Amino acid sequence: MPAVPPENKNATQGVAPESGTADAGRLRGRALVVPTLLLLLGGIAYGGIFSANKLAAGVAFPVFAYTFWIALFAGLALLIVGAVTGKLPPMSRAHLLQYLRLAVLALMLPVLATAFAARELPAGVITLVLTLVPGLTYLMSFAIRMERFEALSLAGLTLGAGGVLLIVLPDQALPEAGAWVWMLVALVAAIAAAGSNVVAAAYRPPQTDSLALACGILLVGALCMLPVMLIADGPYLFTDAGWQGIGAMVWVAAIHCITFYCFQEVTRRAGAVFFAQFNYLVVAAGIFWALILFDELLSIWVWAALACMVVGIWLVNTGARRRTAAAPRRGEGAS
Repeated sequence: MPAVPPENKNATQGVAPESGTADAGRLRGRALVVPTLLLLLGGIAYGGIFSANKLAAGVAFPVFAYTFWIALFAGLALLIVGAVTGKLPPMSRAHLLQYLRLAVLALMLPVLATAFAARELPAGVITLVLTLVPGLTYLMSFAIRMERFEALSLAGLTLGAGGVLLIVLPDQALPEAGAWVWMLVALVAAIAAAGSNVVAAAYRPPQTDSLALACGILLVGALCMLPVMLIADGPYLFTDAGWQGIGAMVWVAAIHCITFYCFQEVTRRAGAVFFAQFNYLVVAAGIFWALILFDELLSIWVWAALACMVVGIWLVNTGARRRTAAAPRRGEGAS
């Protein structure tokens, strides 16, 4: 069931929904099981992107070329799957606008902002910015009346943010006084990511398959990144990065195939705020990927953070079910 119902003509026109019942209010019974599993799958997969980027950085793969080739290969992979399954990206005006919106918000802006901020800030501080995404998503959804206030959900989001703080704060600080400017640059990534969560739910064209949407977003993102790559890095071929760079690129392309599909399907089934927990899982999964690949040890802070995130997801799910139970009662009262 789409986040914006087919009968709502605003969805095809790119207008935010007027009612506050929205995403989580439609969840019934065990409907949160699939979104939760997809959220875990996407978060665990995307957590590997930090390790893959480390491999790519080791061979000096230019960041803009890296992003272009990742989006292109991921988009083409999903295009092949879509051709086989009959789920090719629709090309209507509403769909093209949605592809462009999410290509900018979910792919281009986060990548460019973090790429520039990474030159001046520690990686852990940039990771800290991810903790702002769920809260920003909740505020944006509340502002356009996609979500109602729910104390348990807010507590769950706060607990998840606290879990990430336990990971990044003990060993990270801004390197110098003027670094706050680059922190603002990194904040652009958080705002864009939160905006992409809301846009994915509020402006989703009705009756569109998540695979087709993910494919369209990635291909449009590659098209948008092409001139950026040519200006910044020149006509860089992925083969110039060597086998290590190619391996990292293919790995991240596979990650994008998984996570962009999960992104669309989870927001369709459970809404933007629910999917925003993805950012907490990414940080925790990134730590575990580093442990597996680079033998980086886990401190007690990481295990405490993982506990916070697990409890946080449970609280958000409980809050969603509470809103679901309250929605019919509000409807009965109105009638």
